[in-house]
Amino acid sequence: MRPFVLGILLLVSWGLADAQKNIRQVDFKNFTYPVSGPTLGHDRLQWLSMSKPWHVRLAKGEDAEGSPASGLPVFTLESVEYADVTGSGQEEAIVVLHFRTGGTQQTDYVYLYAFTAGKPKLLAYFHSGDRAHSGLYKVYGENGTLVVELLDPEKRSGECCSEGVRADTVQMA
Repeated sequence: MRPFVLGILLLVSWGLADAQKNIRQVDFKNFTYPVSGPTLGHDRLQWLSMSKPWHVRLAKGEDAEGSPASGLPVFTLESVEYADVTGSGQEEAIVVLHFRTGGTQQTDYVYLYAFTAGKPKLLAYFHSGDRAHSGLYKVYGENGTLVVELLDPEKRSGECCSEGVRADTVQMA
C-alpha cells in the first residue's frame, strides 16, 4: 500500500511541476478558440463579441473539424507572438488564425490572451478583412500597445492585392 501512495504522490507532484507558469507555455496549437458572427464577407477590421460565440478546436495547429479535402472551411494557426500589449509589464499572446474557405475569400482572426490564475484569459479578438480589403498584413506589440497593419483598400490593385499598408495602434489597457 505504501509504494502505491508514494507513486500517486510522485505522479501528482510531476503534474504540478508541468503546470503552466506563463503564457509562453500555453499550447495554442491544440486549443479551442471562440468565433462569432459570419465568417465570410469581411471588408474591414472588426472587434468581435465575446458573448455567445461558437468555437473552433485546433489539433496540431489545424482545424479538427474542417478540411480542404472535404470542402469545409479550415482554420489554421498562422502565428503566436508574445508582447506586452496592455502596458501591464506582463507578456500577452497575440494568436493569429487564418481562415481558408477553399475559394478565394480568406480572412484572419487575431486573439489576445493574458495569463491569469495559471491559465490563458481571452482579452479580445477581431477579424481582419479579406485580402486587399483590409486583409491582415502584420500584428505585433510595441511599447505597451497593439499595432495592427492592414492592406490598404484604397491602394488595391485587384481583389487580391494592395500596394500599401496602413498601421493603427490600439490601447488595450
